[in-house]
Amino acid sequence: MSVPDPFGLQLAKYTNVAALTILIYDYFTTLHSEVQWTWGRKWGVIRIAFTISRYAPLIGALMTSYSAVKTWGTQDCAPFNDALNGIHFLGFIASEGLLICRVYAFSGNKRAYLIILLSFGLVILVTSVILSAAPINFNISGPVAPHCVLEGARSSAFPYALLAFFEIVLMSITVFLRHRHYLGSHTVLVKSIYHDGLLYMFGIMMISTGNVIVTAVLPLSYSEMLNIPQIVTHSVLASRILFNLQASRETCQLTNSIELLSRAHEFQARPGGSVMTDQPDEA
Repeated sequence: MSVPDPFGLQLAKYTNVAALTILIYDYFTTLHSEVQWTWGRKWGVIRIAFTISRYAPLIGALMTSYSAVKTWGTQDCAPFNDALNGIHFLGFIASEGLLICRVYAFSGNKRAYLIILLSFGLVILVTSVILSAAPINFNISGPVAPHCVLEGARSSAFPYALLAFFEIVLMSITVFLRHRHYLGSHTVLVKSIYHDGLLYMFGIMMISTGNVIVTAVLPLSYSEMLNIPQIVTHSVLASRILFNLQASRETCQLTNSIELLSRAHEFQARPGGSVMTDQPDEA
């Protein structure tokens, strides 16, 4: 590991703190939606995953920003970093879990898709944890960097690459389901599930690809530059997708109610309780 570049480390600190600011701003601007769509509802898989994906990144971003600006000196930062990585992974798992549930629902709740997605996601998760816990040593010679500096390892690019690949697979399945089962459907709900889902996957794929490039190509002093932006992207998109989905459902229900009310004048009740439609008088 080479001697850290002061400019790279400072830039990484700035980008992480800026991403934290964006996350806090987004949290307060969408708090009313959270209250409307999640508070007071029963706890289930979706709400638990949403809560974790909403608040774990916030805690992780705060901890990362604290670690970036703190002068550790001779203190051991390993326990702190282990807890931080655990929170990051927890937020990623919850966010991807929401996306898997979304694809599963889009498939018509077919268990085959759920089993395939969960199995594939588990393989990606285990591989990413192994690579993060025991990073590959590329045997790059050079002076050793100071302890507890905001700098990652080259092997950190592999988990990001796996995450980007996972998003590509989910995008492919979503497009397949759209053309297989919903090609002629133009309802608000189907469009919301399809377009928002693709937007989420594409956003995660792009930020993950950016992390791969930054970690594998640039000097290691820049390796943590997109750390918080990655988890912020997960959290912001996961929350907004859920909010948009709930709003689309309400719009569909409201549209159906309006259609029923608009047809109410076509019906008249007979004295015996049967129903007849208004017909124009015949000459």
